[in-house]
Formats: sequence, C-alpha cells, structure tokens
Amino acid sequence: MPSDLRLFGIRHHGPGSAASLVHALDAYQPDIVLLECPADAEAALAAATHPGMQPPVALLVYNPKQHQQASFLPFAEFSPEWQAIQWCHRHGAHLRCFDLPASMRFAQEQAAETPAAAPSESSTAEVPHEAQPSEPEAESLDTPEPAEQPLASPKADPISYLAELDGYADGERWWELRLEHAPGHADTFAVVLDMMTALREELDLPETEETLLREAFMRETLRATLQQGYQRVAVVCGAWHAPVLRPELLKKEDKARLKGLKKVVTAATWIPWTFERLSYASGYGAGILSPAWYELLFTTPRAEVVTHWMVRAARLLRTRDLDASAAHAIEGVRLAETLAVVRGRELPGIEELQEAAVAILGGGYAEALDLVQRELVIGERLGAVPPEQPATPLQQDLQLQQKATRLKPEATAKTLDLDLRKELDLSRSHLLHRLRLLDIRWGEPRRAQGKAGTFHELWELQWQPEYALNVLDAGRLGNTVLAAAAAKAAARAAEAPDLEAVSHLLEEALQADLGPAIGALVARLETLSAGTRDVTHLLAALPPLVNVLRYGNVRRTETAQVATVVHHLVPRLCIGLPQACTGLDYDAARQLLPRIEGTHQAIRLLQDEAQEADWYAALAVVLRNPASSGLLAGAAGRLLFDAHQLAPDEAATALGLALAPAQPTDYATAWIEGFLSGSGLLLLHHRPLFDLLNDWIGELPEDTFREIVPLLRRAFTDFSLPERRQLLDLSKQGHQPAVAAVEEDFDLERGLLVLPGLRELLGF
Repeated sequence: MPSDLRLFGIRHHGPGSAASLVHALDAYQPDIVLLECPADAEAALAAATHPGMQPPVALLVYNPKQHQQASFLPFAEFSPEWQAIQWCHRHGAHLRCFDLPASMRFAQEQAAETPAAAPSESSTAEVPHEAQPSEPEAESLDTPEPAEQPLASPKADPISYLAELDGYADGERWWELRLEHAPGHADTFAVVLDMMTALREELDLPETEETLLREAFMRETLRATLQQGYQRVAVVCGAWHAPVLRPELLKKEDKARLKGLKKVVTAATWIPWTFERLSYASGYGAGILSPAWYELLFTTPRAEVVTHWMVRAARLLRTRDLDASAAHAIEGVRLAETLAVVRGRELPGIEELQEAAVAILGGGYAEALDLVQRELVIGERLGAVPPEQPATPLQQDLQLQQKATRLKPEATAKTLDLDLRKELDLSRSHLLHRLRLLDIRWGEPRRAQGKAGTFHELWELQWQPEYALNVLDAGRLGNTVLAAAAAKAAARAAEAPDLEAVSHLLEEALQADLGPAIGALVARLETLSAGTRDVTHLLAALPPLVNVLRYGNVRRTETAQVATVVHHLVPRLCIGLPQACTGLDYDAARQLLPRIEGTHQAIRLLQDEAQEADWYAALAVVLRNPASSGLLAGAAGRLLFDAHQLAPDEAATALGLALAPAQPTDYATAWIEGFLSGSGLLLLHHRPLFDLLNDWIGELPEDTFREIVPLLRRAFTDFSLPERRQLLDLSKQGHQPAVAAVEEDFDLERGLLVLPGLRELLGF
C-alpha cells in the first residue's frame, strides 16, 4: 500500500500557521512527522515535552571543541514547530528531524578555512517573506537568498511581491493579516503550497549553495522514511521549501551533492530565550515584529483578542499612575475596530490597536505608549528550561551562584544597588565582576551618585540568551566561575604588553575576589616593572594599583603583595619624573598631564608620608627645572600648591619667573594653563597671583597679545561662567592691598567629636 504524503508549509513563529497545523494534524493523524530541524538535534527535542520547559526557549546545537560554531533554534508557544512536537508527544506519533545536520555545516565551515562566524540564530522553519537583513554576526540559516538582502525591487522578496499585487506595501503585514489572523483552517496549507509553487515558477529566484544542500538532504531523508513503510507521513517545513520536497525530484543530483560530506561531533542543549530576541528590534534576521501580540493571537479566542489587548494596555498604564480607565479601553476597542473596517480588514491588527491606543490612552502622543510597545507588542518574557537539562560543570556552578546570591536571570533590565559592607551584596559584586572577566556582561557597572564611592556599586542587570554560549566557551577554562575567571585573568596577564594593562587587570581581579590569580598577576607585574624604564608606563600603572589597595580594605581582600609592588614603583617613578618632563612639545606634555594628575591623587591616597615626600620633591624639581615643559611645570606648581607644599608667596615667585620677559611667550601661556588646571578659584582667592597675571597680560605688546589670545583662551576655556564673571570684576578693580586673614574662633574639642563617625564613613 503506497504511503500518503502531506506537505504542511508553515511560517516560522506564525500563530495562524500553528493553529492551522494543529487542526490539520488532528484531521490527518500521521504516523510520523518530518520536521525541518537539524537532524543531529533530534534526540534533544524529546526534552521539549518536559513540564518544566516554558517557551520561549532555544535549542542550542554547538561544536564542543569549538564553541563559536553554534546555532540557536528558537521556539515560542505559537511556533508551528513547537506545536508539532507537542502534538506528536500527545498522540504517540514518531518525530524525525530531517534538515541538514549542524555537524555537516560546521565541517564545511572548517574545510573552507574561514574565520568561525558568530553563532547563527537559526530558526527551525523557513520564513520566505522576511525582508529584514540580519545583524552581521547573526546570519539566519532559514531565509532564502532573496530575503537576506535589502529589498531592491518587488521581486527581491517573494512575499513582498505578492503583497504588492494585493495592494500592500509591507509583505510582513500582508502575510500577518491574510494568514496569521485566520482562526486555524486545515485547508490553509493547500493554498500556501499552490501559492509558493506559483511564486517559484514565476520568479525563478537563484538559491544559495547551502539551501540546495539542505533541500537535497531533506529529500533524501524523505525518501528513506517512505521506504520504511510509514502509511501517513506529514512534512512540516518552511513554506518556501514545500514545492520542491517531493521524493521523485532530483534523485541522482541529491546523492551526488551529499556524497563525501564530512561531519564533526556536535552537542545540543536547551536554553531560555526572550521575546526581544524573537523580534526584529533585536536584529534577529528570522524574527517577527510583535511576539507578545502573536502569543495573544494564539492563546486567546479570536472574538476576544482585541478587547484583551486593550484592557492589558490600560491596566499596564495604570500601574505607572497614568490615566487609563475602563471607558478609555472601551473607546480604544471601538476605534481599533472602526479602523479595521475602514481598511477592509476582518480583525484589527497590531497597527490598528497601536493607533487606537495612542489616540485614546496616550492623548495623541506615541511617546506615552513606549511601555505598551515594549511589553504588549514585543514583550519582555524570558523562558525557562528544567534544571536537569544537560549542562557543563560551569553552567551548573553558575546556576548555584545565582541561587546563592538571589540573582535571577531576567529579560527585563533592572538596577541593582550594592552596599559592599553587606555579605550578600559583596558576594553579588564578586559574581558580577567574575562574569565580566569571562565576557559575560550580565551586569554593567554604573556610577553611584551621592553614595560613598568605595562602599557602593550600582549595576544595570539584563540577561541575554546568547550569554549561554559565552558560558559554554568559558567552561574550557574551569569548572567553576571562580576557577574560570582566575584562569582567564592569568592568561590575559601573560599576554599583557605593559604595566598599565596588568595593573588594570589586577584591579579587576581584586574586585572579583580572584585569590587564585593574584599571585600570577603580581608576578607578571613585578617582571614588567623590573624591565620598564618608561616613566609614562609607570604613571599609568600606579593609579589602578592604588585602587587595588583601597578596594582591598573595603572588600576584605589581602593585598600585601600589591602593596610591596606599589612601594617599589613609587621611588622609581619619582626618580624618573623630572627627566620625563624635559624637552617635550606641547602635544606630548598634554598627553602626559592626566597621568601625572592621576598619579598625584593616587599617592595621596596611599597616606604614606615618606612616599608623599619623595613625590613632592620630584614635582618641585619639575617646577624649578628651566628645561621642563611649561605646561607640566605649571601643573606641578598647582599640585604642590593644592597639597600645601608651596606657600602663596612661593607660588607668586614661581608665577613671576614663568611670566618674566626672558621667558618665551608660548612657554608662559603653557605654564599658566598648567597652573590654573581648568579652575579659576586659585586666582579668585589669591589676589597677588591674579595681579601678577593681570600685569603680565597688560604689559604685552599688542601684536604679541593678538598672537597668544588663542593660547590664553585655551587656558581659561574650562572656567565656569561665574568664575569668568568674577575674574572680569577683579580686572576692573585694579591693584588692592592684601587683607589680613581674620583668625576665627575654633573649638578643637568639639571638632574632635566627629572624627570617629568620619573614620567609620570613610572606612579608615
């Protein structure tokens, strides 16, 4: 008895296709279902029926020896493939994946000797009508060649071509309104098959070599299945492929095309996915515009879907204290239905709903409905997979760490404010910093405003599904998050080219509490510092190391080894600084200035009197050395003055020497820029310095003054507007005698009472 073969050409993530497929399978009752999915993922599909599997989820097929070779196959509840899997489980039908195995595709990539591409977000179904190009790193495996390119003509995308014939400019919307809004009819697939057959004949579009290879493999698998004696065979595939998946086609060509193809070993597991990653908004090439809306279409009776959506929108706005009553929702439904009638549509689509919501709930302003767009059109859902899914040791450890720190991966962005004096918050900080070292950027640090900087950390958390691949890749470094992060830090240190890179890495390692890696990092630091004579590198390396010591106090981490390195670096730095500031042009000095300022702040944080004295002595040499850069000499004077190492009369003398007639004008202007360092308060509070500068400018010849105006403007450009106004007022007053400071009555005993509280706040 010959087999009965039925082709069900579906649209990926289509609620109408999913509903129609369930009706068709119920009517046909197939013995086996062939599903367009990589053949080597078939064993993993059995887990899709587990009660703990909550879509959206994705099947991750990857090369265990080269994790960058991987494909994500996402499923939502309204995906036809997901419904086919569930139907087979309920009715005891066989399920077979019959698409080209990932093992063959990965082997071809290796044979081509091309750099491994980023993981492709493959779908399990063809989407012939998608016109959106993918992100460069996310190539959709199930989009035919015409849809992988931006549209250049109506025939560049098959569905756009059909949509234009029907009077629509957007093929995506046309397909949604004509097919996905349908209540679910088994005879839909005959219409789709005829339509795709006619399109392929009419357009005669060229196919990629990969598509031809996939179709050859599917036909070969179909022929083998029919030979096994199944009486009723159902094929669930992308609508574009359906017309050519007939067993009598291209038998010899298929065998020749598949002959000799090599394979690599692959593994598969399930990971949570998000609605955002299903949407075009995320750049996913095989995505859809409105996942949350599609889920509502699939799960809600057709007569109630519009009301449900509008009620949810009103309720969502009320949670944000916005005016959205039941009357608003009723009027919104009426307006959406009226728009649909005017446009000749049976059911309002998401466009009509959004327009009605903007008019009624948003008062005509689309910006007010950004929240509705995010939650009710795209959606913020994160799926879940059962804990017994195959996982690497590192994945298991990460799950334990997330549970211990009470940090649940969520698709919605949220802010986390940590107080590092609390054990739980400190462990959370360690975990997030360790993951960042492993390139798993679940958390992004933010500046904590109005908080004690060393005790508080502010993080922005948002879990992305692709982090699962980063976790897989990091698994080769260690079986725990701590071990993997320590190994990654040690490897980066071994490759670090200079002291600055190692010191920054050491700072990251301390924030992550990577005890096993500290020894290797310090050893690398000592090796580089012993061979480094360039003061520029020493200046860049010191501030991160001092931050390490500061964080060591807050995070209760042992930093004695780092302190030893710092105390060796400072004397070498002080010895070499004067020479490094000699003979530099303005541009070179400008690049060195931020590093000197950063080192100055770092040495003051050390609170070591001997090292501070050495540093101040080095700055004094820079200040008084005639060969020093004018910019750096002025900056050295300002740093010494701010640290009370240069008296006002000494500062006036230094300024007077810099402005002496014997000094070149460009040196004097650069000295002024360095001395003022972007703040006019120094001149406002020390009148003799202002008078010296004012007299010098007033005595300049007019031609010289015109030449140096741009240089002077550069020196004063960072002054605030009030500072500029006060300086202008001072210049109008002329010379005035200095006013003796009035000694204020100060109660020392009362002042000492606040010191214990200050020490506690500052962590001393």
